[in-house]
Amino acid sequence: MLKKCMSFFKLGQATIDLKLDSYELKPGDKVNGSFLLKGRWMKQIIKRLECDLIIQNEEDHTERMIESVTTIYMSKELPPDGSIEIPMSYQLPENLICSSPTVTYRLQTRLICENTRCVDHDEITICS
Repeated sequence: MLKKCMSFFKLGQATIDLKLDSYELKPGDKVNGSFLLKGRWMKQIIKRLECDLIIQNEEDHTERMIESVTTIYMSKELPPDGSIEIPMSYQLPENLICSSPTVTYRLQTRLICENTRCVDHDEITICS
């Protein structure tokens, strides 16, 4: 019963954080960093980790996925207060336009556990 209540209020759920070596990049650059998964109060079974490159345009209020950065299927146990670090590397597409006040890019990361889902957003700047 306590597990159900904690899950409903998302207490004790695992968290995901993407740490990048650089947040300012050029089209075609290689993005390097790592995903940091952190456990909280209870054990979590990690099922999948997904990361997508998203572009958002404030002028026409649109948002779309450019491409999937990575999808990692797993069945790993994340103990309470434990952590797992997973390295990542990704080649940006060559045809990206520069970031501006109206055009922004972000890496959207989702951590899917047995009963919960956690999302992280990291904005990156694309300049020529």
